[in-house]
Amino acid sequence: MIVFTQPPAIVIPDLPLIGLDAPPPSVRLPPNFPDSAPIPRFLYGDHLQWKPLSDTDETDRGIVIGRFYTFASHRYQWAWKYLILIDPESPGAQFCVADTCWEEHLEPLPLETNS
Repeated sequence: MIVFTQPPAIVIPDLPLIGLDAPPPSVRLPPNFPDSAPIPRFLYGDHLQWKPLSDTDETDRGIVIGRFYTFASHRYQWAWKYLILIDPESPGAQFCVADTCWEEHLEPLPLETNS
């Protein structure tokens, strides 16, 4: 019999702590969905980028190819989440072709790069 042991924990001192609050006991669509849902900010085909976390961050960018309305447990409310086809020149393109992102973390590409 093979027994696998756990490697020692790696501690990253500058990493912010994340609260792991329990989700609400029931997650149901808001009443009167979809009429009660906010209008999505971005449309299919929009060129977007992830909002940078600092002035030196190089963020991924891409094109909206889908969106869905889902419960955002980090905000305890429903929100739009987008499916983004990653631009081949983006840093993350070496790892994935598409990714999802909450609406609040996206912004339109500046006009000079939006072509």
